[in-house]
Amino acid sequence: MLRTAAIAAAGAAVAACLYALTRRPRLAFDLPGTMSAIVARDAACTVVTVPTPQPAAGEVLIQVRATAINRLDVMQRRGKSPVPKGVTEVLGLEAAGIVVATSSAAFEVGDEVLALVPGGSYAEYVAVDATTVMRKPRSMSWAEAASVPEAWLTASLNLRLANVSPGETVLIHAAASGVGVASVQLARAAGARVLVTVGSAAKLELAQSLGASGGALRHDGPWLEAVRAAAPGGKVDAVLDCVAGAYAEQNVEALGVDGRWVLYSLLSGPEMPEGLAKGFLATLMKKRVQLLATTLRTRSRPFKKELVDAFAAQVLPHIGSRFHHVIDKEFDGLASAQAAHDYLESNANAGKVVLKVSQL
Repeated sequence: MLRTAAIAAAGAAVAACLYALTRRPRLAFDLPGTMSAIVARDAACTVVTVPTPQPAAGEVLIQVRATAINRLDVMQRRGKSPVPKGVTEVLGLEAAGIVVATSSAAFEVGDEVLALVPGGSYAEYVAVDATTVMRKPRSMSWAEAASVPEAWLTASLNLRLANVSPGETVLIHAAASGVGVASVQLARAAGARVLVTVGSAAKLELAQSLGASGGALRHDGPWLEAVRAAAPGGKVDAVLDCVAGAYAEQNVEALGVDGRWVLYSLLSGPEMPEGLAKGFLATLMKKRVQLLATTLRTRSRPFKKELVDAFAAQVLPHIGSRFHHVIDKEFDGLASAQAAHDYLESNANAGKVVLKVSQL
């Protein structure tokens, strides 16, 4: 029986591969030869006309209804984050829309989907590897769906790397950001106590409404003592950090023995601050702190597939019930991309910033 099942599974996999390689893309309609998209020119979001992408084997073409703004988009626009080799210069890391052409057996023309993309979602159409595409829950709006993939998958990966156990304490920086909002809830779901740093009292209130026990306001100065006072035993077990150098010393001081420091962005810049305590590395070693640096964009296709599959099965169906997605503001049309970037850079947002692309 097991041998028969294995042969059948192998046959199905081969059939799927042959389908993707031999069938021409199925189309919803004759696609335009060109489309509007956003690229970075002189550090500004610029509308350009580019060829409409065609789905390669194993890909789907999505007519984009909405995308969302991420810090990495801003860094790319400013020339501080180079585009990975082989990735389009068109901005955008996530999208929601309708499949209008497919070279994958996994999706049909007309499917409503959301997707994690390596680039290209600030556009009317985006071609995406089908392994990072998920079916949109019927209850989700386009704006909600578009702003889920990058933040929630990054948060899922960070919590996995932090290896959080029930009863542990996790410190989450920028907890009112898109990734922060997801991280607070996923950490609580894992049974952890959550402490946060945020930029305002309103953002702290949001984090607490999502499950955080307490935290500190970054504008009040060093946050270490406030976190120590709130953490059991004065120490945390893991830190999810998008700030980097400016918080490095406090992170290590806040962590207990065998703590995990997950570094997933460099918002304060790539350099360590001048005057960093001479004993910094010694403290890191004495506590056996694990520094786990990570990115999602450059992960391998199999890695992303496994992450997406687990998320689609375990988390996505519960967003809107057990988990709550927070959208701060929506901008209309590709021409408003720069305004959306400016708003994100003002740090006023609590939750995600969405760019609506098409109302068709």
